[in-house]
Order: sequence, then structure tokens, then C-alpha cells
Amino acid sequence: MDLHTVQHYLRPDQFSEIQKWPQGYAYLAGGTWLFSQPQPQVHTLVDLEGLGWSGIEVTQALEIGATCSLQTLLCHPWPREWSALYGLQQAIASLASFKVTHLATVGGNLCLALPFGIVAPGMLVLEAAYELADLNGIQRLISARSFQTGPLQTQLQPGEVLRRIHIPLASLEWESRFDRIGVTASDPALAMLVTACAPDRTRWRFGLNAGVSLPLLLQYDHQPDPEAMLADLERITDWVEDYRASARYRRHLTWIMMQRATQSLASLR
Repeated sequence: MDLHTVQHYLRPDQFSEIQKWPQGYAYLAGGTWLFSQPQPQVHTLVDLEGLGWSGIEVTQALEIGATCSLQTLLCHPWPREWSALYGLQQAIASLASFKVTHLATVGGNLCLALPFGIVAPGMLVLEAAYELADLNGIQRLISARSFQTGPLQTQLQPGEVLRRIHIPLASLEWESRFDRIGVTASDPALAMLVTACAPDRTRWRFGLNAGVSLPLLLQYDHQPDPEAMLADLERITDWVEDYRASARYRRHLTWIMMQRATQSLASLR
């Protein structure tokens, strides 16, 4: 879609070149959402592609640049023992066609903060942290659990940008899987779940999205039984209720998926 209100296009080579952030500025990463609908409030696009933030590095953690494409995460030659990335890859593969995943970025999906975002729940179970940077050069690290505060709402301040994702190496050797339930495969999910368990099955993490208004993490220091999972789900107050499905139904779908995922991953011993 053409954005008729856009008057200026900036493509800095260094983040420090961005000196101001007035109203009407917007960051451009992959653009798959930005160009999908009118943006009447935007008059200036700041393209992040020239900053070279698309790399993947392994230091004391796995570091993923914010403009890394979703397709790169799918095709990267990950070590076989990093099985925890499988759930994230399944989530990405469920998103859309190659045309979308080839352009859409990891950081863009996270910063958009849609209730049915596919990257956020995977980052929760991986215990990821996000490196943010503002226009003054100040950087801060925030946990994936704290980043999204609501639908289309994050901790980002005006002009601040997601620079890099950090994933602890120890989390990468967990087993994982992705589940979603929707009316059709192409519709936004009614409920979404990424599950991860430690190699010895003593610790479990469940990343919820779509059925709730923001990504949520449930953790257990043992393999949870159905009753314990249901009790925890009933304590959640952020269930989505709309014309597509009731909050009660979305909670029930999530409970079913948690049971299936637990049984499936437990059987891999």
C-alpha cells in the first residue's frame, strides 16, 4: 500500500545520525505491517536497514540483531543441540508465506506487539532479554517478560529502538514446541502456545499469546499436571473476549494445548 502522507525517507548509516524524533517519525524495518494499511500520522520514515543490525552472533549468549529477518531464523544452521529454537521456528513457519518471512524482522514483530505476535512467546520461554537504545546513546537491557505492556504497547520510549535480542546459551538446549488453534490456518490464532522443558524435564515454561492480551509466561519446577495448569490459567485476568471467541473458550484451548505439549515433550526422554 502506498503511504501518501510520507514526505521524507531517511536511511542512516549510523544510529547516531538520528538527532531528533518529532511526532510523525516512524522506524522502518521489514515494512510488512507498516505498508499493509494507512499510516496517516506518519510523514517521515527512518529505515534501519543500513545500520547493519541483522547479524547473528554467539558470545556469552546468542545475540540476534533486531533487523534479522524471520526467514534467516528459519534457515540459519543452528547447532543440533539447540533444540529450544525449534518452537520458535515452528511459530515463524506458521506465520505466512516466504514473501512475508523474507522481509519481516524479529525486532519488528516484537515491537509491533500484536496480541497474536508469533515471536514474543518463544522469547519468553527462552528467557530472552532485549537491548534497547535511545537517541542519546544510552542503552538498557529489559527482560522479554517486561517488554510488552499491552496490545500494541511496549516499554519503548519515543525514538528508542530495539537493537538486539540476547538469549542465554543454557536455555537453548531445552526441548520446545509450538501450538496454535485458529478458525483457519491463515486467520490470527485464537490461542497460541510455545512450550519448553529442561533436558531432565524438571523445569517447564509456557509462553502464552493470542488468547491473552499480552504475552504471558507460566513456569513450573516440575512437570505440571492438568489440574495445576488449569488453576493457573483461571488466575489469569487478561483473556481476550471478542466476536471470534469468548475468554472462557480461549482459556480452554490454551489448557488443551498445554496438556498436549506436556505429554509430547515428556515422551521425548
